[in-house]
Amino acid sequence: MEAKDSRLVTTWNNTLSHQHKQSVIFVLTNLGGKSIAALAQLYAIFVFSKIHTPAEASVIFLLLGYAIWFQVLELGLSQTLQNRFNSRKSGAPDVRLMILVHYALVLALAAFIVASPLLPRLFLPADHYAVDSIEFRAFSIGMALMIIATSNVILQRMLVVLNKGLAGNTLLILQSLASLAGLALYAHTAHPDVVVSVLIYIAPQVVINLPLVLNVARKMLLGRKRPRKDSLRAICHDAFAFWTLNVLSAVFLGADYYFSAHYLSSEQIVSYHFATRFFFLSFVIYYAFVQHQSRRLTPDAVRGGAPAILKMIRSSAIVGLASVACIYVAVIVLDDMHVFERLTSKNVIDHPLMLAAFIYFAVRVLRDVGVVTLSSAGIKSVPYKVYALEIALGFTLLTLTARKFGGVGILLSMAATCLVSTALLFYLFKKLISEHMNTSSPVTI
Repeated sequence: MEAKDSRLVTTWNNTLSHQHKQSVIFVLTNLGGKSIAALAQLYAIFVFSKIHTPAEASVIFLLLGYAIWFQVLELGLSQTLQNRFNSRKSGAPDVRLMILVHYALVLALAAFIVASPLLPRLFLPADHYAVDSIEFRAFSIGMALMIIATSNVILQRMLVVLNKGLAGNTLLILQSLASLAGLALYAHTAHPDVVVSVLIYIAPQVVINLPLVLNVARKMLLGRKRPRKDSLRAICHDAFAFWTLNVLSAVFLGADYYFSAHYLSSEQIVSYHFATRFFFLSFVIYYAFVQHQSRRLTPDAVRGGAPAILKMIRSSAIVGLASVACIYVAVIVLDDMHVFERLTSKNVIDHPLMLAAFIYFAVRVLRDVGVVTLSSAGIKSVPYKVYALEIALGFTLLTLTARKFGGVGILLSMAATCLVSTALLFYLFKKLISEHMNTSSPVTI
């Protein structure tokens, strides 16, 4: 009997050890994939700035800056399908159907974008970019590809749910490496074409995930038929709630590129993109850290103001602020050594703009840590209020400052908005703790 119990304990420990090992591998490959993607984006900036005119490079950078807005066309399905699949409300046939329905929708929208200038014109001002220009054509094609690529978010989430997260991370790494390889070869072309540049950099996001979509379609059409267990109406209802939150979050965070497109020159847009994309490296570091730290939070733990949670918030903020500061110092030092000028054959670093970006992203750290902590715990009411404030205040400040103060005005307006929203966020957080301590009944959020 004791031998049998010993074998059971050994088997259980081995299982836990395997699960821990798999978790560590997943986290490392996920961080590695995102880091490679960030490096690919930085490399793309140098290549495009060197081989293209400011007008051509600026339209690519605007396209990349608008990515956060295009991403909302994921429609909240990734989180919805994950939640409903984990709670056994949805089965594999429901997930496959929604993946294919979404893919059909984004394909149709992408075809409309390429065929008609109506939607791209909303993002590119007519006085800067003519509809018949090569820059406008490149933007339209890139916008279409990025919208198709929103399906990747759903596919990646489903792979994680099915314990195939490592395969999803491998796809992320492959598409980044493909972009890097394509850019490395194209950087030496004698006759650069902005449309080709867009295809080389963005198309791998679609092409590399296409076999996975085709495999889903094959299982849906040719595999063993299983009855669906969920209703389309219920899935769409849940997805709409997540989509609304995603839209509110994205509207403000992507607004800087909208105002840049309308009020900055091509040269200024190039410098603006350099300033903001460098700090994307710090974002990858601290955002992955705070997501990992807050992965098992519960509403009661947050409302209770547990010391461990407050310690987690402090440590996440310290990691974020340190990474932002390191990026700023590194860029300034490298620019003083004329490294960027040698790489791009242009003066692309604007020191006042870099300082404004440093201020904005330092404040963003505090805002992001608070939002991710509450969102991970399932407390949605506070982020809703924060996002609504950011949209109202942010667009007001940007409208007042963008035309007069250019990129510096845009970044300082974003920083001021985040500072106010962060103050509101932690005020509401403190209020939740106080209400929890002053009442014995659960607080309804």
